[in-house]
Amino acid sequence: MSVIQKKSKKKANENKAKKDDFLIDNKKISETKRELVFKVPTKEFNKFYKQALQELSKDLKVAGFRKGKVPAEIAEKELGPERVLYYAGDLAIRKIYVSTIVSANIPAIGEPKIDLKKIKKGEDLEFTATVELLPEVKLKDYQKEIDKINKKFSQQKIEVSEEDIKKELEILANQRAKLVTVNREAQKGDQVEVDFDVFLNKVLVEGGSARKQPVVIGANRFIPGFEEQLIGLAAGDKKEFELTFPKDYHAKHLAGKKATFKVKVNLVQERILPDLDDEFAKSIGQFKSLAELKENIRQGLEHELIHKKEDQWKKELIEALIAKSDFPVPDVLIEDEIKVMMRELENDLMRMRLNKEQYFQQVKTSEEKLKEQWRQKQAPDRVRAALILKHLAEKNKLEPDKKEIEEKVNQILQQQALYGRDTDKLDVQRIYEAVKGSLANEKVFTWLMGGEKNVHQCQH
Repeated sequence: MSVIQKKSKKKANENKAKKDDFLIDNKKISETKRELVFKVPTKEFNKFYKQALQELSKDLKVAGFRKGKVPAEIAEKELGPERVLYYAGDLAIRKIYVSTIVSANIPAIGEPKIDLKKIKKGEDLEFTATVELLPEVKLKDYQKEIDKINKKFSQQKIEVSEEDIKKELEILANQRAKLVTVNREAQKGDQVEVDFDVFLNKVLVEGGSARKQPVVIGANRFIPGFEEQLIGLAAGDKKEFELTFPKDYHAKHLAGKKATFKVKVNLVQERILPDLDDEFAKSIGQFKSLAELKENIRQGLEHELIHKKEDQWKKELIEALIAKSDFPVPDVLIEDEIKVMMRELENDLMRMRLNKEQYFQQVKTSEEKLKEQWRQKQAPDRVRAALILKHLAEKNKLEPDKKEIEEKVNQILQQQALYGRDTDKLDVQRIYEAVKGSLANEKVFTWLMGGEKNVHQCQH
């Protein structure tokens, strides 16, 4: 090592020691929380005060002086010493906190809670920073449980029966049924157009009315008993009857409740289904025969079953790992996860064309109550799962390569461009990190499932 290198190293160590000297105590509050106590000597704090004065006076306008050229004494008087003092405190706290976290290798997450203990011009600056820490992931012996799950799923076979294919063909045929209006009473298989109103205790249910509603009798798309009540009715007929909503009905305020239905039939239509032959297959798409269409359906159903099996396999693996884990989850990560879960709910409601207020009215709860439910188990488990996967990826060096990540990021950017998004305004770094994490998780699951061979067997 040269003399210059030795001097540089010595200087770097001195600077590091100097920064660490500001941290005078490191108090453990809990497994995931610490209080860092800082004391900045007067000499060092004076430097921040000077910097604050310079920054604040850049745009200061004072008669007789050019902009940015106001003497320090006058600038301080114009700005007010207290404003300069607290700006200096902010500069010092931000710089010293970050440099200390990095140099002392403290795994802090989220924003620290700063408590300013003492700030006065010409004296030491004292403050504390309460920080939450990334926990050390601890897993008990989990391999036996993982092996048990892998054995169960690796022995499951993916099979699509002729009956499964037949059901899909019937769905396609029903979608292409011809409707012929008939002058007779409705029977099973017919489509009827109805107006109806739903009442609870003689009060019309909000959103419980429909006009010209098509109903296929026997399709089981309405609550149990509704479609059967329409059998025997002709156009112009009216009927009043009572039905009980299922206990697991999606609208919680109606679940398990007995309601009165008032129905009027507008018209009855017979549904004529097409023959399931080669001509039918050709009408569906680029298929030359019914056999080709059936093979396409078989492949589609097989693909769907493979994904369902993989999803359930991964779900049971992560549940087993969570059960074998023993580490606390920081509050800040739980709250961040709750925000993610709320965004997911809002996106789901948007697809259902519902707003949050309508949803919470239907399920008879509030946003805060729902968040509290998530806070008890779902959110901590999701955070714990993410930390476990990250831990296993790092421990077993299961990181995706750069090329793999970049290819996926480019695919996402191309998709966003097709949707009309301005890709220049997207946070590419955030997308890159998200993709990197997602691909790493996939590698962890492949590793947990016994490698590529087991995953491949899952598909057959």
